[in-house]
Amino acid sequence: ADWLHKALETYRVPSRLVGRVTSVGTIPKSLAPIFRDRDELPSAHDLSREVGEALAQSANLIVICSPHSAASRWVNQEIVEFKRMGRAERVFCLIVDGEPDATDVSGRAAEECFAPALRYQLGADGKLGNLRTEPIAADARAAGDGKANAKLKLISGLLGIGFNDLRQRELQRRNRRMAAVTAVALAIMAVTTALAINAVIARNGAE
Repeated sequence: ADWLHKALETYRVPSRLVGRVTSVGTIPKSLAPIFRDRDELPSAHDLSREVGEALAQSANLIVICSPHSAASRWVNQEIVEFKRMGRAERVFCLIVDGEPDATDVSGRAAEECFAPALRYQLGADGKLGNLRTEPIAADARAAGDGKANAKLKLISGLLGIGFNDLRQRELQRRNRRMAAVTAVALAIMAVTTALAINAVIARNGAE
């Protein structure tokens, strides 16, 4: 969670994407601020109220998915509250441990990484029903997407653009950065070589 929070807060959207209008709005220059309760609620007197206000002000909810979070009633309740606000399609998952839908396999319920509120839709009464849903998930595990691609998958979802589109933009930005670094390195090498030649000429002249 700490890695993801910093990665999202410091991420700079590729300039060629900034200003594009998508189904979720106009793409901004950055994703900040990203709210994380552990960092921002240590002095709150009424945690449930503070968390509720944070959820109401949030456009998206990112859930770190593992057997621990799947078993947490607090995590589950936050997802339910967010869905009750009509934002079920803006819930994104990052798998870090366990297995999705492990409860469907006999004897493997302890491996489940999705909280019940992620696996089931809300009924008309605002409570979890029996209809299953498929969470939008990125897999940060080495055997899955890996941390880098998982981060980009989450960001593409938050911005409302395709993953491949964002990845191509990232590759282009990385190539431009490498070209700039290479150009600077070559320029430094040229200057160093010129200074060395001048030094040799001066030494020979002195001799």
